[in-house]
Amino acid sequence: METKTINKLRYYLRDEIVLHNKQDDCWITIHENVYDLTPMIRDRLDHWNSNMDYLVAHAGKDLTHFFHENGEPRTEISARSGRPRVLFPPILEVALSEFAKTKDTMWSQDAFYHIGRLTRRARLIRIINALTAQSLYMTVCDEDTIYDIQQKYKQRYNHHAGSYEWRKFSNGGSACGQLNLNGTLDENGLTDEEHSSVELPPPSIWLYYTDDQTIA
Repeated sequence: METKTINKLRYYLRDEIVLHNKQDDCWITIHENVYDLTPMIRDRLDHWNSNMDYLVAHAGKDLTHFFHENGEPRTEISARSGRPRVLFPPILEVALSEFAKTKDTMWSQDAFYHIGRLTRRARLIRIINALTAQSLYMTVCDEDTIYDIQQKYKQRYNHHAGSYEWRKFSNGGSACGQLNLNGTLDENGLTDEEHSSVELPPPSIWLYYTDDQTIA
């Protein structure tokens, strides 16, 4: 099997974002961009205010309606003063330590907090363990490489996922083919029904045990 290359996971499912919905684990999305605001929140624990409470209340949510596509906050005219005010006041909050912030940059435009993007679409795949004859269905990102999928499978289902050879069937199912771990499902020929005129089953990946428990 091809040598593994570690790639940072930069695409996420919407279902993954909603799990990060706490003060000590706060992700939000704006126009398909994913932000991890946990460092800023941690940096503000000793300097808390109501805006921070409001921000944490939106953890795990999509805040697109509060922002323009460039990350600038949307505004409205205040009925009291007649001047513009931001629709989402927590955008005015910043981390207080120099380590945790980018100077003079709002967190909605700060690369420090920007960890990736929402997937273009979710993909359903089937993973078959040839040793145990068990199969399971798993939802992944369309942009995920096979290595990314392997790591997600390892985290969710089998810590020794690396002890298996990950393969596909090619030539109409008559030959067991290698997978390019740096390629996506489509790049490995594991397509689905998006561009097909007929309903196709989810693509399958086969795991063959190598009897090497040292690989995780």
